[in-house]
Amino acid sequence: MNTVNGNTDHELMVAVAGGDLAAMSEIYARRNRQLFRFFFRMVGRQAPAEDLTHEVFLRMMRYRQTYRAGELFEAWMYRIARNVFTDHTKRHRLEIPAVEGQMELVESTRPTPLDSVVKQQDLALLHKALRGLPDEKRELIVLSRFQGLTYEEIGRIVGCEPGTVKVRVFRAMKEMGQVFHELRKEKAS
Repeated sequence: MNTVNGNTDHELMVAVAGGDLAAMSEIYARRNRQLFRFFFRMVGRQAPAEDLTHEVFLRMMRYRQTYRAGELFEAWMYRIARNVFTDHTKRHRLEIPAVEGQMELVESTRPTPLDSVVKQQDLALLHKALRGLPDEKRELIVLSRFQGLTYEEIGRIVGCEPGTVKVRVFRAMKEMGQVFHELRKEKAS
């Protein structure tokens, strides 16, 4: 079965599950940067984020028969990504996180010389505050604020109701804000 670029991710994954393995290349082209950004924000380092991204696509191929026609592709993809991250976390608990300032280099919008030093320092502190959160809270913030998923989509990924997700995201953001302000005070003194 040949696929056309106009197909949705869902249609492409159904094709992959049906044996059209070439359709995975289109899914990869569409989703690899999104998954990389997710993992980079979770682990804080480029090389592991790249490895984890590739592992998701390998698992998507390996478990392609588990994909169901009525399933939402993005929820299925992020459930695999969560499992990959969980496995990685278990193996690499003692690794050192990214250095301050490295996280903002992931996006192609690198700071210009006109950007203020204060903004750069605040971004580094914000990254440090995000990295200081427990994995579950960091994951919720990354999925909702950086990956742009709705509470309903996140609920499907983590297995709870959208209202519960909303409350958890709010609490995680509040905790991150408190950590950020504490780090800012330390930096000022």
